[in-house]
Amino acid sequence: MMRSNKENAQSRRRFPRMLIAAAALLAAAVFLLVMSVLQSRQTILFQSRSGFRLEGGDRVFYAQAGNGLCAATTEWMQLFSSAGKCAAKESAAMADPACAGSSHLGVYYDTGRSGFHALYPDGAHRYMDTEGPVLAADVNETGLVTVLMDKSGYRGSVMVYDTDLTPLFRWDAGTVTPVTARTSEDGLLCVNCVSDAGSELRFFRIDREAEQASYALAGELILDTGFLTDGTVCAVTPNRLLFLTPAGERIADHSLDGRKLDAYLLRGSFAAVATVSVEDGASAQLTTLDSRGHILGIRDTDRAVAALSGAGEWLLVLFYGQESTLYSSTLEEEVSYQPAADVTQAFLSPDGRALFGGSQRALRIDFSR
Repeated sequence: MMRSNKENAQSRRRFPRMLIAAAALLAAAVFLLVMSVLQSRQTILFQSRSGFRLEGGDRVFYAQAGNGLCAATTEWMQLFSSAGKCAAKESAAMADPACAGSSHLGVYYDTGRSGFHALYPDGAHRYMDTEGPVLAADVNETGLVTVLMDKSGYRGSVMVYDTDLTPLFRWDAGTVTPVTARTSEDGLLCVNCVSDAGSELRFFRIDREAEQASYALAGELILDTGFLTDGTVCAVTPNRLLFLTPAGERIADHSLDGRKLDAYLLRGSFAAVATVSVEDGASAQLTTLDSRGHILGIRDTDRAVAALSGAGEWLLVLFYGQESTLYSSTLEEEVSYQPAADVTQAFLSPDGRALFGGSQRALRIDFSR
């Protein structure tokens, strides 16, 4: 933070003009020297900040879109570029707005209602009707859209679309209930399902009809899955992290040791999980792991975690109580920032910027490193 000291007006009048000029130059030189030292030692300084302004509406939901951002409210859908410009927007009445995105497009839907919208960086808008209410959607970095929906006569249905919303693949579930679905950049679809026995992961190639592999976990609920950069499938349960090959073979698992799950990250070059002690509910812990399930770092903290986001070898942690910290993948602290009180979501974009989503706008911070 920059501060300036006001000179005393009476004492200034007692100095000749040349002495005043010399003093001013000296003060400027000292100030520049101090700032140079501070910038070389402290990563807490940031270079710039800018914002993404919402058109209006309530229940705002944000999703990352490459270096930009998607935003959905009860009244509007918006797609923002990395520069903070609104690249596309459409009005839509949604009771439970949600969105997902990549650098290619943003997908928007009203949870529990049929159909979804797509907005594109060139300002285009498309709408796709569905056979049943949309429960969840995901967009990978190549622009493939995965939609999970209810369907009459089945326990659920999963559709995969191209970037222009051309249907590529469909799976109708008859014996298990899909709860999440994601498609990797090379076209592997992982559907997380529940059955009477526990959880099952079903694997498909979107260019083939037959199921490719499966993985069953008896007596335990898989909450979500994700693809790490090298293709490893990472799954999280209330008790552990699982690391699987694309063929459904277990590589490793990491126990949460009876701690309560707070937040998780299952995409990028590493996985991360935040847990709290069941006994006191205050002792929080961050853990990062590589794609083989090996621990990269463990860090204890007295602050509960609201959200995790990663990019490259960096992890952005949003704590409850208006505090956010950037860590390396080994959990070495790099920089901290205090976002506004209404911030509920945080994202670390591939270009290294941090995006903080609030009730009326999202703020973008460029940290100096």
